[in-house]
Amino acid sequence: MLVEPLFMQAGYSELIQGGSGSAVDAMFWSFVAMVSAVISAYFGAIVQPSRRVTAMILAFSCGLLISLLCFDLMKVALDTGGIIPALSGFSLGLLSYVLLNRMVAARGVDRRCSAACGGIGALTSSQQKDKATAIALLFGAAIDGIPESISIGISLLDNPLVSFSVVTAVAVANIPEGMTSGAGLARSGIGIRQIILTWSAVVLVCVVSAGLAHSLLASAPNSIKAMFTAFAGGGVLAMTLQTVIPEAYEETQDAVSLLGGIGFALSFCVVALFH
Repeated sequence: MLVEPLFMQAGYSELIQGGSGSAVDAMFWSFVAMVSAVISAYFGAIVQPSRRVTAMILAFSCGLLISLLCFDLMKVALDTGGIIPALSGFSLGLLSYVLLNRMVAARGVDRRCSAACGGIGALTSSQQKDKATAIALLFGAAIDGIPESISIGISLLDNPLVSFSVVTAVAVANIPEGMTSGAGLARSGIGIRQIILTWSAVVLVCVVSAGLAHSLLASAPNSIKAMFTAFAGGGVLAMTLQTVIPEAYEETQDAVSLLGGIGFALSFCVVALFH
């Protein structure tokens, strides 16, 4: 027997029913998934948790991201368009993230999840105020969230159950990045208002991406939908390997495996219950 998520039982099923949802619905659920980054960035800037605490949260999110990649992105891409579109989109997403990440690093934002400096690096006061650094930070955070939001927009076209698990995984996985970035930026001397505005801009870009994906891909062939979904998967894997795991391992060492395993197990339970 199919088990419905709680918010579907509460009367929200029309918003996410596959095939009948609108671009506005896609934007709404993208906002639900991404707004946790803004809230956690604010919390991180105010509380400024220790590096070990933030690293433990990052380690937990590693498992969530791997589960998101396996069950909600690549599996859906494979079922939608077959192995060739899935692998093609995955490869493009992987390479795109690597190249864009290098561009971001060259502009001064090497490690965006760092609790020590929020990814800005060891900058002087004048460098912290440099507009190029702020733009690079915004760009760096956006290349994480845009593929995830696109996957939400696509998933609403066909399968509402996929939407639920994707939204949940993205929302939870955004918490560590937002918290560590907010804490690090605050330690770097950047004001809370600027931190919130920056992350809000990232959320806005991601929300618009979800709406555009839903509108533009509604009549697209399944192979194209599969490629875009797998593209998000490639970006998520690259982000996990290059950004999340290294930051988590520095402070947690072997515990990164245990914490990541817990995150994966919890996400796996969500998949088992709602798919």
